[in-house]
Amino acid sequence: MKTNKLIILTIVAAFFASCESQLENDPKQREDAAITLTTEKGVTDVLSGTYSIFATGDVYGGRLQVSADLLAQTGVTATTNFRWRGTFATFRQMYNKSMLVDSGLIQAIWQRNYEIVNATNTVIENIGLVEDPEKAKTMVAEAKFLQSLAYFDLVRFFAKPYDATITNSQLGVVIRPKAIYDFDTDLSAERSTVQEVYTLVINGLNQAYADLPVDNSFYANKYAAKALLARVYLQQQNYSAALSAANEVITNSGAELSPTYKDAFNHDVNQIEDIFAIQITKQTGDNQLVNHYGSEKVGGRGGDIEIRANYLNKFSDPNDERRNFNYINPDNGRRLTSKFTNEFADVPIIRLAEMLLIRAECNFILDSAVGATPLDDINALRTRAKAATFTSVTLPLILNERVLELAMEGFAIHDIKRTKGSISAAYPWNSDLLVFPIPLRETDNNKKITQNSGY
Repeated sequence: MKTNKLIILTIVAAFFASCESQLENDPKQREDAAITLTTEKGVTDVLSGTYSIFATGDVYGGRLQVSADLLAQTGVTATTNFRWRGTFATFRQMYNKSMLVDSGLIQAIWQRNYEIVNATNTVIENIGLVEDPEKAKTMVAEAKFLQSLAYFDLVRFFAKPYDATITNSQLGVVIRPKAIYDFDTDLSAERSTVQEVYTLVINGLNQAYADLPVDNSFYANKYAAKALLARVYLQQQNYSAALSAANEVITNSGAELSPTYKDAFNHDVNQIEDIFAIQITKQTGDNQLVNHYGSEKVGGRGGDIEIRANYLNKFSDPNDERRNFNYINPDNGRRLTSKFTNEFADVPIIRLAEMLLIRAECNFILDSAVGATPLDDINALRTRAKAATFTSVTLPLILNERVLELAMEGFAIHDIKRTKGSISAAYPWNSDLLVFPIPLRETDNNKKITQNSGY
């Protein structure tokens, strides 16, 4: 199988840069926008630029994942798996649950995702300029995939968690249904509900799945859309739908587990386990996961995030390769993950291992064995990691296996929220302080938007 990598492209649609915050755009940018959207090449370039925005360090190039991991930790307590040791004020605020409305990084996460939304709307609205119907259909499907991923993470970070036991009428994020070309227009709008945002995400991914090809070179393909659907359904606690989606990816995508756990990381060529990943090269940038998790020797900052003994103690087998996939930075004595030691390696977005974990969890909850038993799926991961296999599994064991397999890949806070866990007694799953504030720049410019509780 030829797996997907998102190459960071140099084409960026400049007129998307400030759509959500209503910043000033110079006349040259507006003129360029008008010219761009008169040709097929212009629309194609906008889609390419969307992938480039997607891969920036502020979002899926690494810092969005770091944010999810740090929100799930706090201080140096008996339950802290990873300790923040860096100097970035915004990340320290996430770690300490003292985030501010004027946080530059939180503003960047909001703005970059809305740049993706605006760019994908632009592609969809101008797709008539693309002459080949099949090419046009694929481009719209790619745009739907990227837009759905942007909205999904916006609503997970900036809104209270989805809860399958309620109507989810709590405020989500602003839905922008159309592209914004005139930045003098008043863009004020209230946030849609969490349910409305999830409905939009699922509809977009279903369209993407229907229209994307199985093989789409370096870009999103059919099974990337289905895999993301599995993740979305799991976040909704829609276990039957998540099970069906994950099983289809496992069965039909052609992806397989890499031969060893080590093989799943630090590679700059296509690997069999990747369902969706960003490829980074020396010409196009660096991997922000390496920047924050790696030592100076591998191109990082020395280890902003340190592994603590509590995480190592979660492993039942001391020979588990995942437990030992780390190293001591000789410069400061910090224990650091070996997942991110190549500054030009891929940034993993979706791995097949996640699909196996979703299938195992859903089968267990539903008391079913679609595709495989929960025990078989968990043992497949443990066998790959050279860990002793289990003779039976429980739900807590399956959830712990997610932590062992997916740690430091951006899942931590989202899993705590969907399982209604807690970080500590002070920070239960639905705490106001586990939700990003709506950025100050947005509330200053958007006359209708409501700020999150606690800010």
